[in-house]
Amino acid sequence: MIAEILCVGTELLMGQVLNTNAYFLSRRLSALGVSQYHQTVVGDNADRLEEAYRLALSRADVVVTSGGLGPTVDDITKRVAAKIAGKELVRNPEAEEMLRARFARFNRPMTPNNLSQTMFTPDATLLPNPHGTAPGAIVPMGGGKVVIHLPGPPAELQPMWIDHAEPWLRARSGKTLVSRYIRIFGMGESEVDQCLSDLETGSNPSLSPYCSPGEVLLRATACADTTEAAEALLLPLLEEVRTRLGDVIYAVEENDAGSLARCAVEALKRRGWTIATAESLTGGLMASSMVEIPGASCVVKGGFVTYQTESKTLLTGVPAELIDRHGVVSAEVARAMAEGARERLGTDVAISATGLAGPDGGTPETPVGTVFVGLATAEATRVLPLRLTGDRTRIRTLTMKHAMYAVLKEAERN
Repeated sequence: MIAEILCVGTELLMGQVLNTNAYFLSRRLSALGVSQYHQTVVGDNADRLEEAYRLALSRADVVVTSGGLGPTVDDITKRVAAKIAGKELVRNPEAEEMLRARFARFNRPMTPNNLSQTMFTPDATLLPNPHGTAPGAIVPMGGGKVVIHLPGPPAELQPMWIDHAEPWLRARSGKTLVSRYIRIFGMGESEVDQCLSDLETGSNPSLSPYCSPGEVLLRATACADTTEAAEALLLPLLEEVRTRLGDVIYAVEENDAGSLARCAVEALKRRGWTIATAESLTGGLMASSMVEIPGASCVVKGGFVTYQTESKTLLTGVPAELIDRHGVVSAEVARAMAEGARERLGTDVAISATGLAGPDGGTPETPVGTVFVGLATAEATRVLPLRLTGDRTRIRTLTMKHAMYAVLKEAERN
């Protein structure tokens, strides 16, 4: 099966709205084993949208649209698709009932133009939208091809896709796909590829790399008649990847929603440990990454943002003379920050970071990207020196990830 994503909206072309829908849909389609060769963004213009539809339908089995389902005059996505299919849009009673119920629930008047959201071709399969007013639809286009209409707002599109469109596609594939996501920290993309290039040429099971700052994600996917058969195909591939890469693999999971912070929090939970943070250049990013994880309150006791020099002394008890002697960006200060945070909040472990995120402030001796991460436990305190590159955001993000990786490995020790 080949799919093509067609995102509709002049606001996307003008850069007023970030096109996160294409990112979401691409990942979900890939996880289903559905191939994609093209994506298109087109403005709210009927002629150009018709051209984009016809081109997409000439080369794909499924065209997934986002946007253009609202009540305003520029919402033309359904109308143009119906024209291409040679069909009329008619009032759908089920869609109208959903729409009126939603307006009644929020005690809001429904203007007549909202009824345009209830117009579909007679053969359309309706996709409910409990998060908005615009239902989606699956529309047959002839020749076995379909268009799947989804709303533009991500908060509406994503649950509609997961709850309705994705099961519809999966039921028609005739096969079962199983994926495992291999998360890697501490080895770059090129080195991973060098180790695994021969494994990445297979089609079933397949192995595909994806990158984010400081990390590599591998998606291993197998297709078979049953889940058990697909898992059996995957097992030798997963074992071979583990053998070749070793400890840089920090998780193998059934979905791609994981993160270093989540793995660190879960490892702390398993140990029954609590943690404190003391952050300078990351400014709370380490604590924030952990408290985004549901259930983090049982392990994250608190943290200190010690951005200025004086706050390191005031909040975490770093001796002023230590800062004077070694400088604020130093292993000694990172050590004292971690130990001070752990002592003041009474935790099992504490993590700290001090460094230069730039773009200013560097010297030949201490260039931008110089970072020290401290980790304190009851037994010992260790400091990890880092020499990071990139802009300010990348350096701060990488610092957070190195810190979470250090916490994860500490919690997994023994």
